[in-house]
Amino acid sequence: MKKGVDAPLVPIVFLLVGIVGTVVAVTSGEWTNYLFPLALFLFAGMYLYTSLWGKYRLIKRVVAEMQLGGHERVLDLGTGHGAFLLEIAQRLSVPGSVIGLDIWKRGDQSGNAMAETQQNIDQAGVSDVSELVTGDMTRLPFEDNYFDEVVASLSIHNVKPKASRQQAIAEAYRVLKPDGHLVILDIEHVNEYRNQLGQLGLRAVSVRHAGLDGMYALLSTRVLVAKK
Repeated sequence: MKKGVDAPLVPIVFLLVGIVGTVVAVTSGEWTNYLFPLALFLFAGMYLYTSLWGKYRLIKRVVAEMQLGGHERVLDLGTGHGAFLLEIAQRLSVPGSVIGLDIWKRGDQSGNAMAETQQNIDQAGVSDVSELVTGDMTRLPFEDNYFDEVVASLSIHNVKPKASRQQAIAEAYRVLKPDGHLVILDIEHVNEYRNQLGQLGLRAVSVRHAGLDGMYALLSTRVLVAKK
């Protein structure tokens, strides 16, 4: 399976600044000057672990908790390389289906491209229940009350400004069926999402920290689950 590093410039900056800090520490001869670059190398390692492995472990647990029956219609917002989509697709059978929507921006995830995600789908053998769509999550090309479940992993925080994020949440609410669930994994703006969903009338909005598998250096992934 092809994977991508989330916001790839972040670990690159950690590593480059860490290298510069190491050079400064070596030339200064002071052992305490090694602490800063060591911390940056640790952050880079944590970030890469979560992006390439931990996130997938987390998504596997979250999808298991969704208790899918196998015939749901699911939308994955900002699907990227399809981590959420693939885990869900493996639990579906026709007429169940999962649609992965993205604008395929490489700044959000390295190697982000529809062709690479389609290759992941084909390799996993779930093409019969999976579909990829190029689209903007603030203007979803689907009718009202269309999906049983809507999910998003580390994608909505990339939508800027705040008004656009709020539009993305409103669109997710619009296409979700009554009694359907919205599941969001994110590192920023989670309280913002929770407040808006409460105002929209979603019931049982819960938020929890994801633990070590969701740690992007100093940023912790949180899991939001809401019922319409």
